[in-house]
Amino acid sequence: MQKIMEQLHQDHVNLARLLNLLKQQLAILESGEEADLFLIIDIADYIRRYSDQVHHPREDQVYRVFSQCNPEATAMVAQLLEEHEILPGITQTFHDMLSSVINAETIVSRQELQDKISHFIDIQTAHMDREENTVFPLIHKTLQASDWQQLSDLTQDMEDPLFGRRVLDRYQNLYEQLAA
Repeated sequence: MQKIMEQLHQDHVNLARLLNLLKQQLAILESGEEADLFLIIDIADYIRRYSDQVHHPREDQVYRVFSQCNPEATAMVAQLLEEHEILPGITQTFHDMLSSVINAETIVSRQELQDKISHFIDIQTAHMDREENTVFPLIHKTLQASDWQQLSDLTQDMEDPLFGRRVLDRYQNLYEQLAA
């Protein structure tokens, strides 16, 4: 597997771990207990800062090369690129809602909060599953050595602020929850 694809796949593995933490918090809410809203907003913040700003632009580069090599995939790639345009807004809206609730600027019912968390999980999971199960295998079958070279030239290494060698202070609590 090429380095860029290894990194994109690992990002998905990491995101799945975060979505599992969200599911745990959702289950806590559904049981009538109080969820850790600070943990939830940390997850949203990470997705907003890393997935939306670093991971998706990397995928976009791969998808553009892939669609040049496989014109039949143009519609599928267009859909994913569109999702990459929409997902940051969804994440920002989710983050802003959580921030408003935490800061007591907005009151939402337990059911509404559960619905918003569940919806966010579903959207992120569906997008990631589509990439992992459909698009990534096609990319591996389609791209040639020269395509991978072009991508390696375009791709910059950016340290993951949570799963990288050094965890940013803002994600320390999240890191500890993942390690528990």
